[in-house]
Amino acid sequence: MHKFFTDIFPKGFWGIDSNTVAIALILIVVVVSTFLAVHGFRLLLVSVCRRIKLHKYETQTQILQNHHVFKRASSLIAPVCLLFFVSYIFPDNTSLSTLYEITIKGILLYFYVVVWSFLIAVLSAINDIISIRNRKSIRGFTQIIQLLVSVVIFILVVSMLLDKSPFNILAGLGASAAVMMFVFKDTLLGFVASVQLTVNDMLQIGDWITMPQYGADGVVIEIGLTAVKVSNWDNTITNVPTYSLVSDAYQNWRGMSDSGGRRVKRSISIDMQSVKFCDNSMLERFSKVELISDFISKKIEEQADFIKKFNVNTNVLLNGLPLTNLAVFRAYLEQYLQHNHNVNLNMTHFVRQLQPTEKGVPIELYFFTTTEWIPYENVQSEIFDHIIAAVREFNLRIFQDESDFKTGEDAPRGQFFNS
Repeated sequence: MHKFFTDIFPKGFWGIDSNTVAIALILIVVVVSTFLAVHGFRLLLVSVCRRIKLHKYETQTQILQNHHVFKRASSLIAPVCLLFFVSYIFPDNTSLSTLYEITIKGILLYFYVVVWSFLIAVLSAINDIISIRNRKSIRGFTQIIQLLVSVVIFILVVSMLLDKSPFNILAGLGASAAVMMFVFKDTLLGFVASVQLTVNDMLQIGDWITMPQYGADGVVIEIGLTAVKVSNWDNTITNVPTYSLVSDAYQNWRGMSDSGGRRVKRSISIDMQSVKFCDNSMLERFSKVELISDFISKKIEEQADFIKKFNVNTNVLLNGLPLTNLAVFRAYLEQYLQHNHNVNLNMTHFVRQLQPTEKGVPIELYFFTTTEWIPYENVQSEIFDHIIAAVREFNLRIFQDESDFKTGEDAPRGQFFNS
């Protein structure tokens, strides 16, 4: 090509010798050809992207565009074109051989940088695509691959600038392997932890985890090579070392979310002095409560059969299997849970009495309801609002400290809860 232009302008142009004119024209051809090649390839990729978006891969294509994968792929054309045309720019056997070598090295350096940016973008896009499709993050893998790619590109650049074999550079790095392992200790531990977390499905993007020792209580938003980012419920971000999620204990609430039910385990304390046997008037009043009318009828029949069978002296209150108002209250709570549409009846649900304490007899409700946070709080609040109001209907009192009943003058405990 150089000879072609020198033949066209044998005497030069505007006082410039033919050799310089030929090099200038070749440079113009190279720049124009490179520009057309890059933009032509970019337009081709845009056209392909539009066709893909019309099908089922629109999300994946959008992720690739967000990471500028197609733009960086088209940028690879420029150094390739420059390497192809550089031999035509410099004539053979001239004093420009040193400039030719510097130009080649500059183009190769540019090529390595473009390849590095393209591979980094591709790996980041792959991580996002997999995270969206499977809710699994492979950021640990992609980050270690990105690190390896960076090391390889760095070695190639150094070997090119020093005119040495890449294997000689690697041999020199091998001698300092112990130092490198010490420097990248956290990175290596994080990589091992990322592999374990991914392979064993211990953690995913979107999982709610609690890790009090690191102040983490929220949703996992990123699983990195050295740290896992947790968005806490107070909108703060906690960075937990990746390796600590393998070596330390933490709580993952994914099982609760997947099961479709979140547990409610709360209790109220009944004043033991308000617990007593039910007389006939109380049983008659309780039998009018629809939820426990069958229970009361059944218990009255059992009591009558027992008295008849064993000829029990009913003048003594303790004879004849007498019911307590606390037992009736527990039966009411069981039926209340059974008939509450907010309670997941396919999961464990019961009412039980716990060990009495100096603060009364705890009655615990154990059941599962919705996993959505705000509805979950509303459901358990409504249920316990009802229970607190229903206690007095069973001639019971909720235990409460005396200081809470003072209204100008000291009032006795339970004054406001007496039936």
